[in-house]
Amino acid sequence: MSDWLHGTRVPPLSIADLRDTADLIRRNSGLSPAERFPVLPFLEWTMPALFENFDWEIVDALPDGDEARAYPDGAPHYPDGPLIQLTQSVYDQAATNNGRNGRARFTILHECGHVLLHQKVSAHRRACRGADLQPFENSEWQAHQFAAELLMPVASFSEDQEFNAYVTRMGVSREAACRRAMQLHRTMKKPVPRGWPVQRYSSIRRGELVMTA
Repeated sequence: MSDWLHGTRVPPLSIADLRDTADLIRRNSGLSPAERFPVLPFLEWTMPALFENFDWEIVDALPDGDEARAYPDGAPHYPDGPLIQLTQSVYDQAATNNGRNGRARFTILHECGHVLLHQKVSAHRRACRGADLQPFENSEWQAHQFAAELLMPVASFSEDQEFNAYVTRMGVSREAACRRAMQLHRTMKKPVPRGWPVQRYSSIRRGELVMTA
């Protein structure tokens, strides 16, 4: 899940912190900034190598209409280690290279971010109010930002980057690409690529507010 309202307070991490972690993962994977991140191999092979007893499973449905959930310290039926649950549709969409899989790929990396960043904290205690938290201490904001950094590195953007080509090459949604471009413009003064339809996504929800890098 990625609803910032239900995030919990976690140790603060800046954009720079999350970017460094994502860049390290990409370098260790042998990827250039312009290459698509291999989401399912990361889930199925890298995460088990990083975390003892890590597992993931496909489920028919999840509470509250969630499409995916992470249990960084284990779940009631799997207490031995981190667990990620995905609905069948999310897995199938991430596995299908048809141009409509960007949202599912983002969702999976968001949940991987919870496992990587939020062990030993309660990252899904719904009694907490994310609205009362600063973005950098909100578990949902951190996982969201981590996924964005992993899928769309800063160096993958250029001023003359054609929009549809970028979305296809990086395997991201049109909305995610535009919001990422706007974020980098605000925080790093990086020019928005020419011709990108960023005005369509110019209303920023509270959960996507960005602090200075």
